[in-house]
Amino acid sequence: MADLRPSIRATYDSHVTGPRYWVTTEVDGKTIAFREPIDDPFVRCAVRVSLLALLRGLFRRQLFVTVVVGGDREVMNDVLELDENTLIPGRTRKEAFRQSINEKLRNADG
Repeated sequence: MADLRPSIRATYDSHVTGPRYWVTTEVDGKTIAFREPIDDPFVRCAVRVSLLALLRGLFRRQLFVTVVVGGDREVMNDVLELDENTLIPGRTRKEAFRQSINEKLRNADG
C-alpha cells in the first residue's frame, strides 16, 4: 500500500457554506453562463456553442471560448496559500515575513 500523506487542515465545510467556487463561460465575448456555483475549482468544462456562433467563427476563422474559474476571496487565498511563497495581506505568513525583514534591517543597521 502506498504511503499516506497527511491531509491539509480544512478551512471551511462546503456542507455548511455551500459551493464557494464558480465558473463563467463566454463565447466570442458573449457570456453563456455567469458565476455558476461549483464544488471543485479544478473543473473540466464543456461549452455548448450555438450553430450561429459556430458559423460566425468559421466565417472569421476564429472562435474564442473563455472559461473563468473563481471563488470568494477567502477561499481563493486559502488555495493560493498552499504555496509556501505566497504572501497574502492579513495572513500570518505575510506578517512573519515582514517581521523577519524588519529584524534583518535592524541588525544590518547596527
